[in-house]
This record gives sequence, structure tokens and C-alpha cells, in this order.
Amino acid sequence: MKELKKQWKNGEFKGIYLFYGPETYLIKNYEKALEECILSLGAEMMNHDIFEERRATANAIMDAAETLPFMNEKRLVTIRNSGFFQKNGAKEEGERLIAYLANLPETVCILFIEEKVEKNNRLYKALVKSGEAVEFKTPTEKELTQWVKKECKKSGVLIADSVVQFFLQTVESDMERILREAEKLIAYKGNSGTITLEDVREVSTPSLEAKVFDLVRAVAEEKTEKAISIYRSLLLLKESPYMVLSLITRQFRMILLSALLSEEGLTNSEISAKLELREFAVKEYLRQAKRFSKAEWRRALEDCLKTDLNIKMGQTAEETAVELLIMKYSSKALRKIPIKA
Repeated sequence: MKELKKQWKNGEFKGIYLFYGPETYLIKNYEKALEECILSLGAEMMNHDIFEERRATANAIMDAAETLPFMNEKRLVTIRNSGFFQKNGAKEEGERLIAYLANLPETVCILFIEEKVEKNNRLYKALVKSGEAVEFKTPTEKELTQWVKKECKKSGVLIADSVVQFFLQTVESDMERILREAEKLIAYKGNSGTITLEDVREVSTPSLEAKVFDLVRAVAEEKTEKAISIYRSLLLLKESPYMVLSLITRQFRMILLSALLSEEGLTNSEISAKLELREFAVKEYLRQAKRFSKAEWRRALEDCLKTDLNIKMGQTAEETAVELLIMKYSSKALRKIPIKA
């Protein structure tokens, strides 16, 4: 990805690009960089066509691409969330562009920005041949740590690696929200000093996933009162019991998978990459895994699925069903009692 900006600054452009993936902060960053390199100051309005979702049709895109730039070397055509690269989207509409992409005018650069793509899609394959597809994934824990430290340093604020890691455990995982939370901390410190663990606890807004992470830790440590307290505080914040159940189920699954992969000889970083988790989460999951036997973690997963089924069938109220599940697995005595589906 870093090579792209160097190429653009040197005036080297492909005729077509596809940016996709979960990390919207990086996508916006590279989209802006491409715009600044192609569109000279003052020429943006006359040389930039933007198509959103349903407005993106093959004919509209081709018409825009054929329009000559005005007092600029190239025209930029940006298409967002077209659905051309997915089976259930506007796949057929996108396929009308396949032949056209092979013979694009040199006076245009086309940029697709999509949330998801299917790589066996015909348009995707054609685009890769004549242009460049870039997937923007969430950076690694190490990369995020360096990024947060750099953003803090810009404002004259210091933060240690250990504090950054705690901060990343606390807040939402996407870079836009991480940056917003970092800006809150910087403002809190008044653009000077050092951010501490206490500052993070005082200022940062914990994500739902972080709260459920603490809930599951309390369950594994058999701290029933604490686990129930966290759950009820989530309900007071109007969080859906069903969403909490989904996150508990996911974390139980990650604990079991982390333990199984560790037994196979994989390192923490390898497990992190395979399960698409941050390394601190893997360390915590492996620590929690030791609290129960593998059979108990499997049973916990089965009970999560049974609880899910009971809620969907209307046999148990959501709030009660999830609370009973939490009580069961935070108490050694209750774990042996089966949940009936």
C-alpha cells in the first residue's frame, strides 16, 4: 500500500483501482491522497464524477470516463458501494464494464470503493488484470501501537506501549474510532504530559466488545457477582441481550480455538493471524482456556447455541436466558446442569 502514494507522487497511475475492506479510515486516507495527486487545485469540481450505490450504472460510468478533463491531465471517476463485485449486488451491471476496462482512455482514472468483494467475480478478475485491487485490513497490534504513539506525539503527548495496548483493549477496533478516542485523551492532557492507565480508564469509552471481554473473564474466573453486574450494566445502557449472547458465544469459540491451535504448536502471533485477533486477545483467551477443560468449553458453546434457539423459539425471555447462561458458567456447581433446548 505504501508504494501507491510514492507512485502517485511520481505521476504513475493505473487506469482503475479498487479499494475494499473493513478499515474505512485507511480507505478514506488513500482516496484523499489519490484525489490530491490527480486533481490539481481548483480543478476538482470540473474533473471529478462521484457515483453512489444505485446511481452507479455501467452507462453512467462509461459516459463519465469518456468525458475529456478540463484544464487537467486526468479525470477521476469515483464509484462507492456499487455492488458490482458481489453475487447479490448489481453483478450483471458490473459485467457490462469488463470489455471497457481493457481499453480505458488515458485521460481517466476510475476508483471503486467497496465494503466487500468476491474475488471469483468476473469484474474483479478483469480489474486486477488492467488495474489494481487493494484490500485495507485493520493493522496489526504492533502497527496500531506505533500509529497511536505517533498521533499523540504530534500533539506533544507521550504514551507508553503498555498504556497503548490497554487503550486498544478498551476502545472500538476500527481506526476512525481509535483516533477519536485518542483525541479525547490528548485533549484531556492539555497537549502535554504523559497519558497513563488511569487517564484511559477515566476518559475512554469502552466498546461493547471490551465490556463483554471483561464479562467472559469474570465468568472464567468464576466471579458470578461481577459477571452479572457487568451484564446488568449493559442492559441499563440499552444493549441487546441477544447481541451480548452473540459476543459471549464468539468469545467462547475463540477461547476454544486458541487453545486447540496452541496445542498444535502455533505461536501466539500465528494464532492471532489465523483467527484475525489481536495478540493481547489471544494471550487472554489462552489464559482463560486453562480455567475449564476442553470438554467444558465445548459444552459452553453448545449451551450458547441452545440458549440462542430457546430465545428464537420464544421458550425463554432474552434477558433471563442470557443471565442464566452467565450464572451457570461462572459457577462450578451449576456447570453440570444441562440447558434444555
